[in-house]
Formats: sequence, C-alpha cells, structure tokens
Amino acid sequence: SNASDLKYSWSWETSPSIEICPDSSITVNQVAEGITYWENQGVEVDIASINYVVDCDLEKRSVIQFMGDRNVDHSKQYAKTNIKWYYYGIKSDNPVLYVKGARIQIPNQNLKMKNIVFHEIGHALGLGHSHHEIMKATH
Repeated sequence: SNASDLKYSWSWETSPSIEICPDSSITVNQVAEGITYWENQGVEVDIASINYVVDCDLEKRSVIQFMGDRNVDHSKQYAKTNIKWYYYGIKSDNPVLYVKGARIQIPNQNLKMKNIVFHEIGHALGLGHSHHEIMKATH
C-alpha cells in the first residue's frame, strides 16, 4: 500500500486541537505516533495541540476527541470514529465536506493495537476506507 491508495472523504478548514477525555487511557505519545505515521504517508496534518482535558464537550468544534468505550458494538467493531461535517452552498452530487469535529472511541483494551489507533486517527484526519493497508474497512 502507498499514499496513492488513500481516499479523502473530509477536510479540515481549521487546524484542530486534540483532546484526550478522562475515560480514555491513550497517551499523548500514542496520539503523536499516529499523527507522525500519517504525516509520513503524505497526509497533510496541522494539529494545533494535544491535551488531556477534565471534561469533553461533545458540541465543541475544531477538535478531535479521544474517548474510551462509549457505544462501540464489540461484536462488529474494535473502535468507532464519528465525524460531524458541514458544507457550503447547495448540496451537489459531490460537495466538499469539512470537519466540524471528530470523536474517536477506542476501548482501552484495544489501544495496544497500533493499526486500530492509526486507522481511527486516519478517519479523524479526513480519510475514508480504501485499499491502503491501515485504512481497509476490516481494521
């Protein structure tokens, strides 16, 4: 797999900050490693900051939030990323979708699986499922 296998589904119009919610055990190092992985794959990444927070406001904009297991269906998925997006003008057949916010839910027992962490960070950065080794739908 290489960068040409990547499929972009969304874009950030502003530089998002990253928040680690109290129910997630992910470390700043793990997040930074995932960001670096995607930078090395040629994905444009512009993260404003990475911080632990005492409260995750789900309505906050321009933020990627890491959470623990809030509503992951364990029989079907290892983790889940929810993207809130918007677009300008009339919804055409192919509008440019901009990310308002991304909520990454990774059960703490799955944080040791780098492919899962990298996959979910990929979604938060704007990548959809594709033939890329990390972004396959099976991760």
